[in-house]
Amino acid sequence: MRSTALPLCGLIFALASSLPATQFIPLSIDELATRADLIVHGVMQSKTCARDSQGRNFTRVELAVNEVWKGRPSTNLTILLSGGILGEEAAVVPGQADYQIGEEVVVFLAVNPRGEPVTLSLAQGKFHIWQEAATGEKLARNLFHGPRGPLTLAELKRQALKGGR
Repeated sequence: MRSTALPLCGLIFALASSLPATQFIPLSIDELATRADLIVHGVMQSKTCARDSQGRNFTRVELAVNEVWKGRPSTNLTILLSGGILGEEAAVVPGQADYQIGEEVVVFLAVNPRGEPVTLSLAQGKFHIWQEAATGEKLARNLFHGPRGPLTLAELKRQALKGGR
């Protein structure tokens, strides 16, 4: 994790010029599902940043759960992310999943030793969901799955349920 005190207006330029490249070993949906403790489909409700007792920034995002594909989360689920923006201080974790309030998602989550759900394999464990205007079909995409064309939500669910056994 990298922490710097910068005015927010300079944050984007500083991040682009100072962060190391993040390399991922792409995981298949089957691998994500096998490694996940929880797989849920829902809508992001809130996002808050705080500082832990060691002075590190972290972010909590609240997810209203629509459907559980694996595990037994509550109706509202709190996902913990490393880093975040607190005042004018930004702590950035390269490759971390980015969640937006109101965003529909499918998330593959691991439970850390403190019992807190975290996004599995950083951004690989989060799929953005949207509805295709022309067909009304729900589609899914993340950095590694769907760049040549999105998956349908039904196909993502089928693959996740197959791999999550």
